[in-house]
Amino acid sequence: MPELVKTSADGSLSDADASRVGAAAKSCRIVALPTESSYVLASTGLVKAATRRLLQIKERSTLKPLAVLVASVDDAKRYVEWTPLAEKLAALFWPGPVALLLKPTAQGRLLTFPEYPTVAVRVPSQPAARAIVAASGIPWVYTSANKSGRPALRDAAAVDAELGAEIDVLVDGGTAGEGEPTVVDATGSAPRVVRAGAVPAEKIMGAAAA
Repeated sequence: MPELVKTSADGSLSDADASRVGAAAKSCRIVALPTESSYVLASTGLVKAATRRLLQIKERSTLKPLAVLVASVDDAKRYVEWTPLAEKLAALFWPGPVALLLKPTAQGRLLTFPEYPTVAVRVPSQPAARAIVAASGIPWVYTSANKSGRPALRDAAAVDAELGAEIDVLVDGGTAGEGEPTVVDATGSAPRVVRAGAVPAEKIMGAAAA
């Protein structure tokens, strides 16, 4: 049974609770937490053992890389090669459900496997998720909180029922958002929507062209 941490009605956490959950991830524990686009399973991105455990719980192949949560643009710049396009899109859509696909820096290579040339990174807008990542001081790898091939879970009770025996901490933030983050390749001068999601592709393309 996971340790349960409950948010306030507005989806936020106390500083003490955010620090406690952040410390759990730093010690490679697996955390389920709400975001603006479903619940996710997450942990430190800096230790491959945590990444492997996430993939095992998810029952997911390592052929699919994990995305990364950071607390700010400045944090993102430590782990990915920032581009003018990334700067523009981040100013418009972060915090929020847009993941930017960018080449990793030397530090960012720690967040993925050697065969992957890019890393998908985003700043979450859900208050508890952002506070926890900020309190931890590290980048988190994450995946939707469900077994591969099954629907993403949007409430804590469903996460506990399906995954409670395998995770360490469950942040109960009520009902999470719907959909998946939009994934945008921002390595070049023009955006390329790799996966449609919560922010429509036409909004991404229009914003970049403005």
